[in-house]
Amino acid sequence: MHKRIFKRLKNYKAVEEYFQSEIKDVQTLEIVKDVLYEDNDENQALIEEKDKVKFIKFYRSGSCELCYEEYIDETKTKLEEWKENPPDFRDQTLQLEIIIEVKEK
Repeated sequence: MHKRIFKRLKNYKAVEEYFQSEIKDVQTLEIVKDVLYEDNDENQALIEEKDKVKFIKFYRSGSCELCYEEYIDETKTKLEEWKENPPDFRDQTLQLEIIIEVKEK
């Protein structure tokens, strides 16, 4: 089910701490850190796990927003499709979207 969460956080360190405490996934943290601390506006990854496939996207959207999207396919049937065409918000398998407003880096 699509769930949307809006967060207002003080700075990028607070964003990183949020992901460490809420998402608790090392691969996801690496994707997030790449956008927070490097000059990249977007990072994404297709992660195949034992029992599911995840597509994660973290990106800047506007002057003060960061967005995180996580798509999960527990049937693993979308793996090949997502390799060719990354999922987007129209995909019914969207599990989570977090929009983060940050006052300063």
